[in-house]
Amino acid sequence: MSKVEPASQIVIVEDNVEANNLLRDWLKLKFTVTCFLDAESTLRILPPSGDRIVFLIDYNMPGDNGLVLKKKLESRFPNAKYILISGLFDAKLTEAGKAAGFDALVPKPFGMPAITQKIEDLLGVKPKESLVDMVKRQTGKLSLFAL
Repeated sequence: MSKVEPASQIVIVEDNVEANNLLRDWLKLKFTVTCFLDAESTLRILPPSGDRIVFLIDYNMPGDNGLVLKKKLESRFPNAKYILISGLFDAKLTEAGKAAGFDALVPKPFGMPAITQKIEDLLGVKPKESLVDMVKRQTGKLSLFAL
C-alpha cells in the first residue's frame, strides 16, 4: 500500500494515549505518522523541517497547551499546516484558535474518515480511493469501523 507522498508527514500531539494510538493506527495506513504525548517532547525531539507536515494538536495537555505549542512550532516548520483538536471548543477557544492561525479546528469526538479528509484537504491531495474504501477492499469487510 502506498502512502500519500513521501514528503507528507502527520505529527500527532495528543496526551490521551488511547486517542493518540487510535489516530496513529488509522492514519499510518496512508501517511507517515509521528506521535507525541506533550508539547515538551515534541519541541525537544522533533527536528526543524521544511517538509509538508500536518500537525494534529490537542488543546488541553499537560504543560503548554495547543495554542502555545503552535506558536513555538511555526518558525521551525514554515510549511506546516496545523489542526487544533479539542473536546472543549466554545466561542472563546474557537476565536483563540482562529487568531492563532490554525488551518482547521476539529471538535472531539470526530470520525477517522473526517479527520483523514481534513488532512487530505490541507495537503491538497485528491485521493483515488478513500481510506475507508481501501480498508474495506483489502479486508473484505467494514464491520470493524464505526462510521
